[in-house]
Amino acid sequence: MTLNHLHIGTRDLGKSKEFYETFFGFKKQFDHGDGVFLENEAGFLLAIDPVVEIQKFPECFHIGFCLQTKNQVQSIYEKMMSLGIIMTKEYQEYGSDAAAFYTLDPDGYKIEVSWHND
Repeated sequence: MTLNHLHIGTRDLGKSKEFYETFFGFKKQFDHGDGVFLENEAGFLLAIDPVVEIQKFPECFHIGFCLQTKNQVQSIYEKMMSLGIIMTKEYQEYGSDAAAFYTLDPDGYKIEVSWHND
């Protein structure tokens, strides 16, 4: 069984689309009503639909992106910082085993960006 997609709402489709394309390599695959489906290199789909109000998720909910190298994580972190993107947990290395940071997308969804040496 393969996890196929995640479907989120947004108050600004253009901003959300640009965020996921810029930082996580998603590309538009097709329109979906007023929304859009984006796809990454692994074939995972991110559906984004315009909504009037963003629903609150439990504190533990987040979207996790696992990258191939620690340097990729640090590079995205530095790019986000230079653009004033809000961090909820700063970049941190965990010895030679992992590196991660947490940020928010334009609608406040918590995102973990990490690398794990395994």
